[in-house]
Amino acid sequence: MLEQMGHRGKRFTIADDDVVDDGRSDRCCRAVTLERQAQRERRELERAKAVAGPAGANPDVEVLDR
Repeated sequence: MLEQMGHRGKRFTIADDDVVDDGRSDRCCRAVTLERQAQRERRELERAKAVAGPAGANPDVEVLDR
């Protein structure tokens, strides 16, 4: 057993069978994958904005935003 203290100061214990949780590890892997995908999409969006330039310089970009 592992004794921990929560963020609110409450003590709790983790049993050995709680440590190995396949569902939790699957969720963690999925969360990591989704975070990486979101970071890639943010970088692609920033690159696209840099290539497009300011909206005032290219009026066609405003049409796409609508």
